[in-house]
Amino acid sequence: MSETIVIKRQTNTSKYQYYRYFNLLKKMMADENKKTVDNLFNLQFSLLITNNDINEKQIKILSRLLCREAVDSLLQSTWFLRKKHCSVPLTKENINAVVNLADKYQSNISDINWNALNAKINIADHARLIQAIIKPIFIWWVEHITPHIFTLYEIKKDLEYQINQCENIKLFEEKEPSNIASSFLSLEDIKTKLEADKARIVVIDDLLKKDIKLVIEAWEKEPVFNKKINNTLEYLQNTQPHSELLQPLWDILITIPQHPENCKKLKHWLVEHSLCLINDEFMWHV
Repeated sequence: MSETIVIKRQTNTSKYQYYRYFNLLKKMMADENKKTVDNLFNLQFSLLITNNDINEKQIKILSRLLCREAVDSLLQSTWFLRKKHCSVPLTKENINAVVNLADKYQSNISDINWNALNAKINIADHARLIQAIIKPIFIWWVEHITPHIFTLYEIKKDLEYQINQCENIKLFEEKEPSNIASSFLSLEDIKTKLEADKARIVVIDDLLKKDIKLVIEAWEKEPVFNKKINNTLEYLQNTQPHSELLQPLWDILITIPQHPENCKKLKHWLVEHSLCLINDEFMWHV
């Protein structure tokens, strides 16, 4: 059976959302070789989070000052997740900034953009380098290798939801046929839709497997992403990108240890490619 999948390419997929897309990629690779996948995600991206959350007390304070919706959205923001994944505590200044921003949106909490908060990022700290630079450029790089991978996965999850709904309606109609024909699709229509949706998922799964294979093969050749980072300076000095896509960024990064003022060039490049938060301030302090 032949099935055509029409894909509308998403633009700026990784803008401010790279933690979400990083997690989606892990789910997509769940059935791949475990050792390879573990290396891909753990060599650089293993979390520094411990069982004792460093911001537990600060979150309790914020929970008393803000509504639950505001706290929940803050905890899912890239601004907060970067701190969490580096075990960086929220300062009093951070807490005040969070509360002040929330006060401006009391009538519409859902409009708060936590990613607009200021952040000072010392990339000499390898954990900060990984979370604020390497991780977002990894997702950006994946998108250039496989432009439709995240869109395909989202379509697949949506189809799986629709199939589940149709299966439930089908079971209900088989047990208690509707007396009003116009209320739902006919049983035959439901069966036809189920067959079509299941066929589309088969096609999407095949496309995703091919995309995942491309990502893994490219990762195996790319030292920017396939070596462990324990020290920012050593990593920058001993790493040369395989992909030409990464070279302009690398040309800036390798100058920063000797010329910290080039952090401004780094910020400009990242903003230009939607790979950092607008109020990020990068610095180099050993």
